[in-house]
Amino acid sequence: MPATQENDIGIIVYAPALVSSDNRPLAVVHGMERAFPGLRLEWTISREGKLVRLPQREAWLAQGRPTGRGFRLICNGDESYRVTVSGWESPAGLSPGGQAQFEVHAALPLDATGIAAAADVLEA
Repeated sequence: MPATQENDIGIIVYAPALVSSDNRPLAVVHGMERAFPGLRLEWTISREGKLVRLPQREAWLAQGRPTGRGFRLICNGDESYRVTVSGWESPAGLSPGGQAQFEVHAALPLDATGIAAAADVLEA
């Protein structure tokens, strides 16, 4: 995920590692959409930095990351008001307590709407 801009709220959440057929990546996306008024996460960003619409978003999320469990960056597609989220598995050797973790990173705009939604996004 791109580095959080100074006008973004960065949120990082750690959870138990993903298991096969884990629905938490989709639950994270749905939870963010419920918590943030009007948000629809149905875009990603290509290696070239171009927005790519995800018409089959649920299937795309279920594919996970090419390098392991989790999900690639997904965003709202609005370059002037970007909301992003991605998640991956941190290996046991790099995680506290020596246990793998699911690590989710989100960025919200640092404005009244983003601030108001931040606590609910964190919970989601």
